[in-house]
Amino acid sequence: MNFNFVSAHQRATRTLLDEISTAHLPPGEKLNEVELASRLEISRNTLREAFIALEDYGVIVRQPHRGVHVTLPDEDLVDEIFRVRSLLEPAVLRWSRGLNIDALHECVQDGQLAREAQDHDGAGDANQRFHATIIEGAGSSFADDMMTRVLAIMRLVFIQVSAKHDGFHYPYVELNDEIAQLVDSGQREQAAERMRSYLERSRDELRELLNSPAPTEVADAQGSSEVAAEATSEGTEKVKPASD
Repeated sequence: MNFNFVSAHQRATRTLLDEISTAHLPPGEKLNEVELASRLEISRNTLREAFIALEDYGVIVRQPHRGVHVTLPDEDLVDEIFRVRSLLEPAVLRWSRGLNIDALHECVQDGQLAREAQDHDGAGDANQRFHATIIEGAGSSFADDMMTRVLAIMRLVFIQVSAKHDGFHYPYVELNDEIAQLVDSGQREQAAERMRSYLERSRDELRELLNSPAPTEVADAQGSSEVAAEATSEGTEKVKPASD
C-alpha cells in the first residue's frame, strides 16, 4: 500500500511555489484564479487552499478587492529576513554539533563551477543550499521550516534584483568557502563572526539594488534626455535673431 499520498492542494502548492521560485510567476504579478485552476486541473476551492499555504510561506499576498499577487519584496521585508538570518545562522555555526561540513564544501564547489560557467541561477542555487545546510545543522524541524520560508522569499528578492545585477552571488562563493574552511578547521567563533558581517553586507547590497533603477530604465531616461536636448538644439537653430 502506498502511504505517500499527496493531496490536490499540496500538489498545487508545490507547483505554484516552484513557478514563483523560478520567476515563471514573477514578483508583483496578479494571479488569475480561473486561469490557474484550469491549468492545474483543480477546483477553485482547492486553489484557494494552496493560496493559504503560499501566503503562509510569504510568497503571495491576498488583498481585499485587489486579488492575489506574488509578493513584491521591499526594504522592510529584506530587513526582516536578515534580522532572522543574523540570529539563526551565526548561532548554528558557533554552537551546533550537527553541521555537515562535507555538504558545505560541496555547495561551495557547485558555486565555483557555476561561477566559472557564468551560470547565474546555478550560483544562486548553490548559495541557497549552503545556507540551508547551515540551518539543517541545528537539527530542528522548526528552524528548517522557518528557513524554507526565508529562502522562498529570498528567491523573490534575487529575482527582483537580477535584472540590475545578474552576478550578485559570485563574490559570495569565496565568502562561503572561507566560512566552510573556518568550520572545517574548528574555528567556529570566527566562522560565526564572518557570517554576521557577510549577512550585513548582503543586506546592504540588496537594499541598494532594490532602490536603484534597472539598466533599461536608466537607458530610457538617458535616451529621453538626449531626445529632449536634440529638440532644444534644433529649436534654437531655427529661431535666429532678426537682422538690423
